[in-house]
Amino acid sequence: MTFHALGVLWVVGQGALAGAAQPVDSVRVCVRDAVTGAPVVGVTVRDMRGGQRVAAGDCLRVPRGANDMVVARVGYRPQTLAIGAHSHSDTAIVFITMIPRVGVSTSAEMNERGVTTLATQRVTATTGTRPVAGAVQAGVAMSDARERGVSTLNGAIALLPYVALRSARGESGLSLRGARREQVVITLDGLPLNDPATGVADVNDVPLAAVQTITVRPGADPLGAGSGASGGVLALTTASQRLLSLRSGAFGQWAAEAAWAGSAQRVRWSGSVSHRRTQNDFAFLNDAGERPVREQRTNNDEQRSVVSLGIVSPRTQWSLLVSAGERGMVGPANVRAYDEDRSRTMRALLRGQVAIGSTLLTSGVRRFTLSYRDPQQPELDTRAAVWAGDVEWRGSARHGEWRVGTGTDALAATGNLSQQRSRAFAAWGWRRSSDAASRLDVDAGLRADVVERHGVQPTGSAGLAWRVLGGTGVSSLSVLARSAQAVRVPTLYDLYFSSPQRLAVRALAPERVTLDASVGLRGAHERGAARLNGELLLVSRDTRDAIVWFPGNFGWSPANVGRERLRGAESRLEYTTPALTFGAWHTWYRSTLRSGALTIPTPYVPQHSAGVQGAWRHGANSVSANVRLQGRRPYTAGPSNPLFELPAVTLTDVAWSRQHIVANTRALLSISLDNATNVRWQSVRGFPMPGRGWSASLTLQPRS
Repeated sequence: MTFHALGVLWVVGQGALAGAAQPVDSVRVCVRDAVTGAPVVGVTVRDMRGGQRVAAGDCLRVPRGANDMVVARVGYRPQTLAIGAHSHSDTAIVFITMIPRVGVSTSAEMNERGVTTLATQRVTATTGTRPVAGAVQAGVAMSDARERGVSTLNGAIALLPYVALRSARGESGLSLRGARREQVVITLDGLPLNDPATGVADVNDVPLAAVQTITVRPGADPLGAGSGASGGVLALTTASQRLLSLRSGAFGQWAAEAAWAGSAQRVRWSGSVSHRRTQNDFAFLNDAGERPVREQRTNNDEQRSVVSLGIVSPRTQWSLLVSAGERGMVGPANVRAYDEDRSRTMRALLRGQVAIGSTLLTSGVRRFTLSYRDPQQPELDTRAAVWAGDVEWRGSARHGEWRVGTGTDALAATGNLSQQRSRAFAAWGWRRSSDAASRLDVDAGLRADVVERHGVQPTGSAGLAWRVLGGTGVSSLSVLARSAQAVRVPTLYDLYFSSPQRLAVRALAPERVTLDASVGLRGAHERGAARLNGELLLVSRDTRDAIVWFPGNFGWSPANVGRERLRGAESRLEYTTPALTFGAWHTWYRSTLRSGALTIPTPYVPQHSAGVQGAWRHGANSVSANVRLQGRRPYTAGPSNPLFELPAVTLTDVAWSRQHIVANTRALLSISLDNATNVRWQSVRGFPMPGRGWSASLTLQPRS
């Protein structure tokens, strides 16, 4: 057996999916990205006799005993694979990893690692991933999330550690390492979803049917995610699957999603459609007046339709996502002037990459439009349109990877408001992955952004992971250390389209993370089919000219503050077996702003956050629970005072699911209870969230 790229071949018994192994005449080959661990869809497999086939998803079947097959896909180094010598008579699935064509070192990573045969186990999205030296990463596969009763992307994100969801006026974002929503970059197959106008990505725009894995990585990442990734990165990979999902639930919730995939003429194609709506009018206690009053949230509905398409060939890849939505734009609970306002949005994203020799040329276009209607004051009706385009060329050199790129974005809005900005960047990065001899994984890189009206913005990063004990695939203990910088250039002056009648333009300086650092330990222990993972990190971040929206500022304009400082610790523990999954995490952050002589707590950053989750599988049944604690959060710009803090809340979600095989179709029925203890809480001051809710979903998929 030969490998022409770094890879580890995992041979997993049929029992990893169902029951005892049986002899088979073919082998199922599934491909994973060696850097991120995410499934790689649309690979082409060609044998020496000229026959070839294209995987409709991330897996395909090849005859048992097949030899000298070439596995290829755009953006990855092709490799030659021989199945016959290493496939036992009861082998059903072979997992291989492929190395990206650029972005890795060229010496140690080309060495043959051989074959590792593992005991039968459940393969998860987090197995064997090391994306950035010294960083921590966690992920979840949508197949596992559906078993836990998850039917929305928001629900899947809630399963991730270190993540805090934030929602106001119907738009959902997230926070990592105490950062604001616009400081977290969210990508779909590498294309940023963050709006060029506000810097925020609304995760509601992506249907669950279009996603295969979600990966989260806290901390600044100037090379991997580029400008704007001050708090971390949430990476989504698109799915290549066939399924139909129907969902109904509390507060008038209803949704239908479908996804399909196929292959023809060396091209893998996939698509998905989704339509969902919810009434979302719920009772709440308005305590903003002299005495609490029980009221009903009105005009809080939402509906959204999404279409996604994708094609992959050996030399190119293209993906398209279009969404259209409408929602009521209710204001704070004690401000009823907006109870009839409406908002319509449309987003379109197109991304493509083409292999040019040993390099990759990537381009992307994003467009966002919003129409805001105020029936009470039509003179405040607003329409805004923003678009952004980017081109990037990258390749490998002897001593690392180089990237160059350029882009532009533009805004046009009611009232002759228009802005345009151009930018360019150049970056270089180097990485050396550990092997059995060195035990050291190191990377370093530099980046320089040139932004119109803001000049040159340099950043850099460096990290290491030193494996003190153990090996790469068994029990181990590693020391982690990482430092990075980040720059977030004002996104067209951070215009806030949710309240266009208060639109104000203010010149802002770029927000600069002068140092984001972490140091800690990561350990793993395997015994049979059971695995225990854990990590503990001390983290620190210092930001100059932080761009902050101060709550209670009715100018609705952000401002630069002098300094922002965060100190804290992050910890996580996971235990997995084929039948049981258990995880717990905790973060402690002390985050402050300093403006002039005044030092105040950063609004909406809780000192403590934690989560505990577990899932138990027995036969066709699965039972799961997810408990999240969010500590007290200051909600105003002022000295620390318990009177100006939102109380701590504990949210508990439970779910039951059962799987049936009917006429060669896998049917998954899930019933979930969200916020089972009926906690009445506020994500943002004045914006109440609903109490207890329920949902039931049915997902149908053809058996592989």
